[in-house]
Amino acid sequence: MTEELNRVLHSTTYQFEIDTEDYVFGFKNTIKKRTKSLAKALKLEQKVTRDCGRFLSDTVRIVSVRIYKNGELRKELHAEEITAAYNG
Repeated sequence: MTEELNRVLHSTTYQFEIDTEDYVFGFKNTIKKRTKSLAKALKLEQKVTRDCGRFLSDTVRIVSVRIYKNGELRKELHAEEITAAYNG
């Protein structure tokens, strides 16, 4: 029992929250992903960092991304800040 409790307490969990917005209909949605695999977490972090601000379809765009490690906010990205950085 103690070994199992230690494993649960010390296991690392990565969580991603991806906010999307439909510009035509005005819908907003948050997609939540969770993994314990470091490899999957690194791959997903690279993908959402690259895709923040891009359109998923003709009308739906990723507007912000939050990345958590063990429930603690590690990184937060907003599409407006990325767009402003590119446009100068």
